[in-house]
Amino acid sequence: MVPITMKSRHWIVAVLVMAGLPSGALGTTFSAGIENSRWILSDSIFACTLTHPVPGYGEAVFYHRAGESLRFFLQPVRNPMRAGEAALVIEQPSWKAGKPVDDLGYVRVEDNHDRPVELSSGTSERMLASLREGRRPTFTRRARQSDRPVRVRLNHVNYGSPHQSFRRCQSELLPVNYDQVQRTVVLFDLDRSNLSQEARERLDDVALYVKADDRITQVYVDGHTDSIGTPLRNRELSEARAEAVAGYLQEQGVPEDQLVKRFHGDRYPVAGVETPGPRHRRATVRLERENDDDEAEPVVTQAQRKDLVIVD
Repeated sequence: MVPITMKSRHWIVAVLVMAGLPSGALGTTFSAGIENSRWILSDSIFACTLTHPVPGYGEAVFYHRAGESLRFFLQPVRNPMRAGEAALVIEQPSWKAGKPVDDLGYVRVEDNHDRPVELSSGTSERMLASLREGRRPTFTRRARQSDRPVRVRLNHVNYGSPHQSFRRCQSELLPVNYDQVQRTVVLFDLDRSNLSQEARERLDDVALYVKADDRITQVYVDGHTDSIGTPLRNRELSEARAEAVAGYLQEQGVPEDQLVKRFHGDRYPVAGVETPGPRHRRATVRLERENDDDEAEPVVTQAQRKDLVIVD
């Protein structure tokens, strides 16, 4: 987020004045009206998506994936804005015209037609709060082919119930997502196979995710050692480490028939680590899932799904 300077503020104020002129005279404003303002919720324990169709433009999307922070992005059919910095302000509703706007500064507009604007959690939260208060986040940037302003405005109408459902979805998200647990490394002390508290906490997250995602088909547990010790001892130790991890996962509810235990002694050291040490004394847990080439928790928007329930 880049703050708006006094040097550029005059242009933004001019744009806001232009908004009161006849439509199309000095720019283009994309916004849903009272009659067609909709907020579409897609919710699961893996991700929450709140989509606002913007007629003539595309969609404005709030997206919260499990284990990550809330974010917001604009998804146009074709991006009408020039690459650079767009002004983001929170406008009052039309019946409060003349009230001051909240200046949230500049946001980056990328030169693409997919997600030209993406915002971090802090700004996204402020936008959600403003909509709940009946106000309208608005982006303003010069057009791609001219100096006329292009504005994209979110409408708060029909936002109340979807907002509550979105917040409920956020509160029910898993603490981790697939990418965060797809490959987990657990470390051990020298010549030991007992699990530390930190290891147990990491494995708790793995078990929680495996039980929640019915697309998980296998959980591979591989035990390793460093090169200290005899080959026989290292093989026994790596087996004990794999057994300790698999046993703990099973205790946490992971089905035994999903677990595949393997042990390798010191045959597979960590790449780039030449000397014996803690990083080699490990067990790795790797999840295998159906359709693993697909995005873990895809962002579902109106353009991709026609069967979503619209909450008004």
